[in-house]
Amino acid sequence: MTAGNRQRVSMLLIGCSIVLSAGAQLLMKAGMLELGNLDMMHTLKISSETIVHLFPVLAWVLTGLMLYAISMLTWMGALAKCDLSLAYPLLGLSYVLVYGGAVIWPRLHETVSVSKTIGILLILAGVFLVTRSKNSRLDS
Repeated sequence: MTAGNRQRVSMLLIGCSIVLSAGAQLLMKAGMLELGNLDMMHTLKISSETIVHLFPVLAWVLTGLMLYAISMLTWMGALAKCDLSLAYPLLGLSYVLVYGGAVIWPRLHETVSVSKTIGILLILAGVFLVTRSKNSRLDS
């Protein structure tokens, strides 16, 4: 495998890990919101109706956990191929994706704020600076 191909594989693994991790966070949040919407006294009684009400919670959360597990596998692959000092700061992009996803997805009821947006811009600037470092390597 050429150095260019190893670099593309490394970036693909890092990108997949970031996107899957962000998706997992959004799905788990959706599940927790569903849980908050349930009448907790009602859910303590185990019945078919309770199970039907808990199904959306479990579906969101378990799907999120599954994505998180896949994200960890891709992350381990990325760590095998590039410097931690480069890969780890790139995880900051997951904050950007989670913020964007939470604002765009109506189910989560998140709002845009100036301070959060400035924070996201600072994260992007930091990631840009780290990835421009000449001391970081993407492949072994």
